[in-house]
Amino acid sequence: MGELSQIRGVLEEIKSLDHVIDVSLISRGGMYISGDPPRGVHQETFAAMSAIILGAAETTSAELKDSLARVVLQLAGRNLILTAAGPRYLLVVATDSGGDIGKIASEAKEKISKVEITL
Repeated sequence: MGELSQIRGVLEEIKSLDHVIDVSLISRGGMYISGDPPRGVHQETFAAMSAIILGAAETTSAELKDSLARVVLQLAGRNLILTAAGPRYLLVVATDSGGDIGKIASEAKEKISKVEITL
């Protein structure tokens, strides 16, 4: 099984979690790698803005001399969870508003950490 196939498999596992709508793997530079971006979004813009948001949050947490667990955007109809996926990637998980954000984030991070991403 190739690396991209492994990544897709893990993203599908994450997507199958309760309350998860979509999941995307994005490079820290803002390039879309794999997964399903939310419907109706421009994929490249979504990827770039997600990388910028996570990068800004990491810079802020470093200034505060703390570490970042995740960024959560609570929107009217859904939540977006942004979290690091190794040193070169980030994971964006879209959930419905009924899910336990902490639990979903932990399970997603655990699943993606099992794959060494070297793309």
